[in-house]
Amino acid sequence: MAKDTKSAQPAKAAKAAKPFLKSGTKRKGEGQSSAAPPAKRARDENGKSPDGERQKKLHTKDKRAVIREKKLQHKKNWNVIQDSVYLWEKLRPKDTSDIERRELVSNILKKVKGKLLELSNHHTASRVIQFCVKYGGDVERRTVMDEVRANVVELSKSKYGHFLVRKLINTAKKDEVPGLVRLFRGHVAQLLRQPYGADVITDLYDVASTADRNALCSEFYGKEFVLFDGISGEAGRLYSLKQLMTNSPAAKQRAIIQHMTKALTPIVEKALLDPPITHRLVKEYLECATGLSVEEAVETLSQTGEAVLRMVHTHEGAAAACMVLAYGMPRDRKRVVRAMKGHVAAMAADEWGHTVLCMALACVDDTSLTSKVVVSELKELLQEGVHQPNAVRVLHQLLSPDCRRHFPPAIYEMLHPPQRVVRGSTGKSVTDLEGEEDEEMDFGGAVPEDDADEDGGELFSKEAKGKSSNKPKARGKVLATGADEDMEDPADKTGNGGTAEVEGVPNETDDAAAERVLGASKKDPRLRRRELLGSGPKSLSVKLTQVVAAEAPALLRSPHSCELVVEVARGGESGLLFELEPDGVRSVHAAIIEDAARSPEDVAAEAGVEEDAPEAPSTSGREHVLLSYYSSRALRRLLLLAADEQPAGAAGAFASEIWANALKGRCKQWVGTHAEKVLVALLQCGVQPVVTAATKELKPLVKQPLEEWAGRFLGQKGKEGDKQVESRLEQGAEQATQGKVEGRNGKSDGKQSGAAEAGKQRGGLKEPKMKSGGKDKRVGAGLDKGKVIKVKR
Repeated sequence: MAKDTKSAQPAKAAKAAKPFLKSGTKRKGEGQSSAAPPAKRARDENGKSPDGERQKKLHTKDKRAVIREKKLQHKKNWNVIQDSVYLWEKLRPKDTSDIERRELVSNILKKVKGKLLELSNHHTASRVIQFCVKYGGDVERRTVMDEVRANVVELSKSKYGHFLVRKLINTAKKDEVPGLVRLFRGHVAQLLRQPYGADVITDLYDVASTADRNALCSEFYGKEFVLFDGISGEAGRLYSLKQLMTNSPAAKQRAIIQHMTKALTPIVEKALLDPPITHRLVKEYLECATGLSVEEAVETLSQTGEAVLRMVHTHEGAAAACMVLAYGMPRDRKRVVRAMKGHVAAMAADEWGHTVLCMALACVDDTSLTSKVVVSELKELLQEGVHQPNAVRVLHQLLSPDCRRHFPPAIYEMLHPPQRVVRGSTGKSVTDLEGEEDEEMDFGGAVPEDDADEDGGELFSKEAKGKSSNKPKARGKVLATGADEDMEDPADKTGNGGTAEVEGVPNETDDAAAERVLGASKKDPRLRRRELLGSGPKSLSVKLTQVVAAEAPALLRSPHSCELVVEVARGGESGLLFELEPDGVRSVHAAIIEDAARSPEDVAAEAGVEEDAPEAPSTSGREHVLLSYYSSRALRRLLLLAADEQPAGAAGAFASEIWANALKGRCKQWVGTHAEKVLVALLQCGVQPVVTAATKELKPLVKQPLEEWAGRFLGQKGKEGDKQVESRLEQGAEQATQGKVEGRNGKSDGKQSGAAEAGKQRGGLKEPKMKSGGKDKRVGAGLDKGKVIKVKR
């Protein structure tokens, strides 16, 4: 393409008009052009400067002296720091004797005396003083503490100084801790808002006693606790916020929540949620605050998701994280689940972190996201997870959710927080909500009627649900959690033509005073479990059955994994796993039966081989599966569960298979051993052909009446229990002899003799009622009376 000569000419003209600048000259405005050039240094004939010759002639020690003089002039306390570091280098080696170490510590403290506060903010000097506190005696620690006592709060905020405060706290004696707690009185909330101060409060909370911990937490309850120990000095006796709210009037309760909201909001917004004291405070706030405040706090906590995961390693923190998932909206739950990516294995093995995984599997409706983040990592750790007690509980949440047998009371309570009902226009806006000011909390204490409000927004009581207030509604209330006035429209978030129900938020056309349940889930729990377990070749159900079938002998003998084998073998609650993966469940049956069909001699011989080669992993244990303590009781429960299946399912099929392939014709070998409880369970399994055949084979092997023998192992000592056992055994004997056999107790009509009820009571699923004044005859979690006596001893 030809160049435009006309447009190029002006550019050339401008370039030609540009004045020529000589080197060393400056344009106007770039400096003082009239200034004289710098004078040239005098040089000798060879072109070398005489100053340079003098510098080269200086010795290395002289150079260091010159540098030292310059640093002494410009750096404060530099000489003291260097001398202390010189002594510190002698103090650091591990081979330094105790006598020499104490002498060095004394010399260092003499050099830094009077300047210790300034030196604590220096990187190197702070480490030197920490060594002196660590290796010094009580006198040296007291000397350091006396010099920094007046400024310990400010020093706790320093980047390097807070390490010295932490060292003083960790090396303090038990009787010195209350004095340290008093130094921080009134500054706990302030320090928890600062990263370095939060670390100091964490160490102080760890070494503090229960009363001191209560005093530290009480500063969030009101000004009276910040200035002094409450009105009546009860700060150390307040073990929870709920205790304080119990007997307080409604106005006082609102003042406490408002003060706590104001103090916790900066901490939550900065995501400084690592300290255990913060976990406790957040848990108490979510328990005792009004529903709308809880809703706003949950939204703030779940903004990033990672903040919630910082709390899951403690009891209170895991409980708070479970409440965030339980009370959060779908978008809040999704943020938390996304943050779990890469941390599922560590959470599943954690003592309290696994409860958060259980809650996520139980309440998150977006099963596609949960499968990608949680279930995918669960499949990778199944090989090791089936042997971990905490990871096994996560699997139990999918197989048999909300089963008290598998979850201790503390964890079961965390997985079932109280239901929270909110009255308001929408679930998103907090600037135009109704009823927040008049919401009343009932904590089980007696509150004067004059102080009680009429609006019953209850937290711990269901009786106030549905009450309405006759007072005018308070509108335009802005929470202290820092909500903006320009709130997003829920219809814009969904993108479904204004339908906000997808995100768990009611439409704005609903009644403003309508009650909403926080965290209400719309998906059926059984459907959620079905989608999470899956049915394809790469699903969790296939992987789980494969691992359990391969590890069945070892898992049955494990105290915490034997119940997992039972749940898989029976197909999960209501047989869901058996519906999704029937072949996998049958493979588990085959693995159990193969192990049960072995003779005790073969097991003993294999155990001897394992003793000779201890490095080889033990897969079968040292006892037969019918004789081992945990496996025998697990098989008994699995057989008793067959009586509850309507219609017959995986447990009934297992009862038929183990009788036909492992126990038929061999009952004489197991009578008189721990395997008797398994034989008795066969008589109560509800599969009539098995009950008939087992009755026929066992009756001549037992010296006493069969019903008395079975009742002894099932723990049924009362008359009603004897009649139930006798009735079931008589039915089997009648079919076995093809005739009528008169029962030993003819008055069994009208009693509970159904297969389902008998299976529940004898398997420990339903505890029989105790008569007044009688002994406790409950079987408990499937354990016989002999186990209870053994534990008592």
